[in-house]
Amino acid sequence: MTIPARLRTPEATQLLPGEVDHLLIDALVAWMIDGARPSGDAGAIIDAICRRVVAAGVPVDRFALFMNTLHPNIAARRFRWTQAGGVEVNEVELDIFSQQEYWQNPLPRVTSEGISIRRRLTDPQALSEYLILDELRAEGFTDYLAQPLIFTTGETHASTWSTKHPLGFSLEQIDALDVLRRPLARLVEAYLLRLNAASILSAYIGRGGGEQILQGRVHRGDGEEIDAAILFTDLKDFTQLSNTLSGPQMVAILNDAFDIMVPPVEANGGEILKFLGDGFFAIFPYGGERTMADAVMAASRTIMEGEARLAETELGSTVSFRSALHAGRFHYGNIGGANRLDFTAIGRPINYAARLLTCASDLSLHRVASAEVAQHLCCAPRVASEVPFKGFEGLQKIYVY
Repeated sequence: MTIPARLRTPEATQLLPGEVDHLLIDALVAWMIDGARPSGDAGAIIDAICRRVVAAGVPVDRFALFMNTLHPNIAARRFRWTQAGGVEVNEVELDIFSQQEYWQNPLPRVTSEGISIRRRLTDPQALSEYLILDELRAEGFTDYLAQPLIFTTGETHASTWSTKHPLGFSLEQIDALDVLRRPLARLVEAYLLRLNAASILSAYIGRGGGEQILQGRVHRGDGEEIDAAILFTDLKDFTQLSNTLSGPQMVAILNDAFDIMVPPVEANGGEILKFLGDGFFAIFPYGGERTMADAVMAASRTIMEGEARLAETELGSTVSFRSALHAGRFHYGNIGGANRLDFTAIGRPINYAARLLTCASDLSLHRVASAEVAQHLCCAPRVASEVPFKGFEGLQKIYVY
C-alpha cells in the first residue's frame, strides 16, 4: 500500500511521480507566513522558495514574479528563477504597457480578472494563444501556470511557474502551488510597499534623505551634520521664457533640460536635494577616503559634462544653465511644523552658495565658485569680481572657470 504523501515522515520512501510532500509544503508555508526570516534579500527568499518547492516534489524549472512599481521611470520589476541560473532581476521600462509583448501574454488577464491560467505546452492549440507559451515550448517547457497575487488592498500582481517535466504538473502539484499563492502574496506585498516607499522618497526628496526617513528619522530636528560640495544651478533668462511660453511648454523644456543635466550629478557621486523651479540644488558629500578636493572636482566636472551634453542637443540653442559651487559643513535633516516636514539642508555654507548664484545672475556670469573651492575645480579659475554678500562680512571673491 502506498502511503499518502501528506502523511509521510521525512524518512519515508521517495515520492511517486506527480505526488507532493505536503509536510515540506506546510513547513514552507509556515516559514513564508513568518516573514521568510532571517534573510531580507528578495532574491535569496525567491531562490529558497523555489528550491524548497522542488524538494517537495513539484518539478519547477522556471519561476517568474512580475510586480508593477511606483517609480518615475520604471513600470515594473521582474524576478526570474531557473534551476541553473538562480534569480535574475530586471527592471521594465514604462513603455512595456504599450508593447505587444506584454498584452499578448497571460499576465494582463491574470491581474485584471484575478484568475489563474494554466496551459499544457504539449497542446498545439495552447501555443497560439499567448506569445510566451510558444517561446517556453521552444525552450523545452511542457506546462505553465500563471497565478494572481492579490494584496490586502485588492491590488493584483502575478507569478508564473513552468516545468520541463515530460508529464507536466500533476493536479496535486498544481494544488500545492496554489497553497503557496497566498503567503507569497503577503511577502510580495510587504516587499513592494517598502520598495515603492523608497522609490517615491528618493524621487521626491533624494536618495540620502529617503534612506534616512526609512530608517526612522521622521521627527523635527532629526538629521546630521555632513560635509559636502554644494552646487546650485538655475536656467538663464527663465523669466523671459516663462513669460512667452505656456505652462506645459515650459514644463516640457525644464524636464528635457533636467534629463540632460541630472544624470551627470548621479554619475559623479552627487545627489539632487531639490528642484528649485528652474534649477536644482545638489550636494556631493565627502569624508573618509573622499576629500573635499575630490567632491569639488566631481561637482565641477558634473557641470562641464552637463553643459557639453546640453550644447549637443537642439534644446541647447534655447536654454543654458548658470551654476554656483561652494563647500562646507551643514545640517541635513528635518524641519517643519505640525504634520508637514521637509528634509533639507541648512547652514552657513548653503546660504553662501545661494548668494553665489544670485551674484552670478547679477553679474551675468556663467559658472562661479567660492574662494574655498577654487583651487579644486576641474579647470583653472580666475577672479571675476569682489562683491559684498548680504549676511557676510567684507568683499567676497567670485571665481569663474
